[in-house]
Amino acid sequence: MPGSSQWSSTAQLVAIAQELGLHLDCSGWDIPPWEKGMRKRLSWGVYMQDKWGALVHGRPSHITPSNWAVRPLTVHDFPDVDWEEGNAAEKEDAETGQVIFMRFVQLTGILTEILDTFYTLAAMHKVESAGAQGTQMVLAQAKPIQLKLKEWYADLPACVRLESLSSAAAGRGTPSRPSSVGYLHLAYFAAEISLHRRIISTLSSSPTTVDPYLEHICRSAAKARLISSMDFVNRLSPAHLHSFWYFASKTSLALIGTFGSLLWATSPGREEADWYRRRLAEYRWTLSVSAKPGQQGRYLTGFALDMLDSSTGLLLRQLPEKPSMSRCASAALDFAGRSLPSSFSGLGSGGFSLQGSFSNLENTLHRSSPHSLESEDDSGGSDEDEEDLEEDDYNTPM
Repeated sequence: MPGSSQWSSTAQLVAIAQELGLHLDCSGWDIPPWEKGMRKRLSWGVYMQDKWGALVHGRPSHITPSNWAVRPLTVHDFPDVDWEEGNAAEKEDAETGQVIFMRFVQLTGILTEILDTFYTLAAMHKVESAGAQGTQMVLAQAKPIQLKLKEWYADLPACVRLESLSSAAAGRGTPSRPSSVGYLHLAYFAAEISLHRRIISTLSSSPTTVDPYLEHICRSAAKARLISSMDFVNRLSPAHLHSFWYFASKTSLALIGTFGSLLWATSPGREEADWYRRRLAEYRWTLSVSAKPGQQGRYLTGFALDMLDSSTGLLLRQLPEKPSMSRCASAALDFAGRSLPSSFSGLGSGGFSLQGSFSNLENTLHRSSPHSLESEDDSGGSDEDEEDLEEDDYNTPM
């Protein structure tokens, strides 16, 4: 889905699916079991296309819970999926593919809750109308969703863990086969970041009414998500990069970079801003290594590189000079008076549009001469703030 025009195609796809009754519960229909399983898989495929397309393009979803009666998938919904007798590798791939598909459907359900809770016009108006209480409202709504994301990740089977592929291959002494588990994990980080992006944008919209310590806690949690997502991208192997990636994956990679740009832009002090600048430079290098012409990695990372260059180019250069402060001072300082350039606001507020905010960036900058983040500063990996952040620590005070 390279352009926003594809969103109208999604609307047509949903309409055709409804014409075929794919939004209905077929469990009691007088049709063969294989057809029931096929209909359910098609139904959830359309559902995922609709929800992730809504995130990517910043458009309202076409499918509503009140008109969706399809039951959750089970292993019994794949009766027509078989493999060659005696081919253990083919059997393993088929079973893993089933698990990935079912887990992705579950994750899409959580993403739907994020979009409905934070990124609809009604939801954003409600937060704006709450005034000084808007931040507390967003945090109260975010905590149960955060717990669902934590549980989803903790319950991932071993076969779809990122390290499972290399471990299995090492045990057999054979090269790693292509594995599509990467897009599942990337989607998880995109959902996490979509949640925290809303929290950070709410904090930034009312800096004079937010408790400084609460803001420090929220920014630390957001920083932990950024570190985890960047480290995930850094751990991707050729077996992952050369496998299947979902259509939303390239935008999810870009979301990681623009989320880092948002944290950079809203940093209260020069030291924190410099830290984000260095991490974004490292992230850009990681993406560029995979962006070799003619390979799958180029399709996956090229878009993210362009968006990262845009968000860290002229827009961040427009920010006023930030004051210098120590770590302790940054946690206790009142952040009154912080503001973003109007051209940068699309990255963190005013809607859930990824594709839309990218379009605003593209209109502001000349894409023919992107500003790279490479600098003469040391981008070392011994940053002091990172020491206290565990990669899988999702116990965020909300």
